[in-house]
Amino acid sequence: MKTGALVLAALLAGVTPTRAACPDMATVARFALELLERRVPAPFDVTTEAEALCARDRLIAMLAQPWGDVEGAAIAGDAVPPLRGALFHAALRERSGATMEARFGARPAVAPGLLLLIGRDVTEATAPAALVAHIEAASPYLALLDLAAMPRGTGAMERIAGNLGLRLGIVGPAAPVADAAALTADATLQSDGSVVASLPALGLATPALDLLARLAGELAAEGRPLRAGEYVALLAAPAPFAPRAGETWRLSVSGLGAVSVAFR
Repeated sequence: MKTGALVLAALLAGVTPTRAACPDMATVARFALELLERRVPAPFDVTTEAEALCARDRLIAMLAQPWGDVEGAAIAGDAVPPLRGALFHAALRERSGATMEARFGARPAVAPGLLLLIGRDVTEATAPAALVAHIEAASPYLALLDLAAMPRGTGAMERIAGNLGLRLGIVGPAAPVADAAALTADATLQSDGSVVASLPALGLATPALDLLARLAGELAAEGRPLRAGEYVALLAAPAPFAPRAGETWRLSVSGLGAVSVAFR
């Protein structure tokens, strides 16, 4: 973490804006450094989707140094239309039963979801039902978000520019996906045994396979496939309150099992 902060601090010197429609590199470096140090940054001045996407891509490039390579995508499936972010290695490191700091970010939040491991390339726009054959495994997943990445709130432009607030994650046991039914299961998010959210169809506003088909189509339009070995996290809305030290959070997904994390 210290090394990453030093790298970002070095970028703050002598960097000038290159495009008016996008936050300049120095602004993005300051934003990233605040997130790394668990502070709330000044918001990006973005008003259009193009500006938000540019800010997101520059932020991803900054955070890949301290948080590891991008290993896939995350989709905010509670939004309509869904929103996309990059999934760093740091969001895939921890396994079910891990113990994490409750203040893992300036504004910590837990988002339940499903993590898919892609087993075969998807090289072109593909019908949702056909994508089951491209999924190697699915796991219950808890995304640990820092809502400080959206300093002005959780509007679509803020969420895009802040890479959905993705920071860390907890991966549950993997299971093969035999058919689409596993991706339409009901789920329950609990904190110390109390139900935080009951989630019909995983709490997604758009069916999981439709989200995956949309992602594959977007990537194909950008000139690359959804590749075997990549991960896709499909996320429901974050829990309405932050985790506290001493709590254990658990997400159970019908037919797929459960994932849990203890907070200290």
